Amino acid sequence: MIKKIFKSFLNFFLFSALVHNCVLIFSTIKESNIKHLNYFKIIGLEVFWPRITDGKISDLVSAGVMILIVVSFLLISLRKKIIA
Repeated sequence: MIKKIFKSFLNFFLFSALVHNCVLIFSTIKESNIKHLNYFKIIGLEVFWPRITDGKISDLVSAGVMILIVVSFLLISLRKKIIA
């Protein structure tokens, strides 16, 4: 039962993240402002590191970090399939 509740919370967080990303993509298209998709801004890193979301370099590094995270999860998933 605890596992089902835990899985339900994980599904809720995943669904909320999906809705949040859809809203960000929509607002980026509507306002033509790529800053809405800056990963550092999304996770609130500018609270600890002011002006990290400023400039085009920040957008490029942000995109690189997002790609690195996706590739990392992909490699972990593939490694689990190879081992199993």
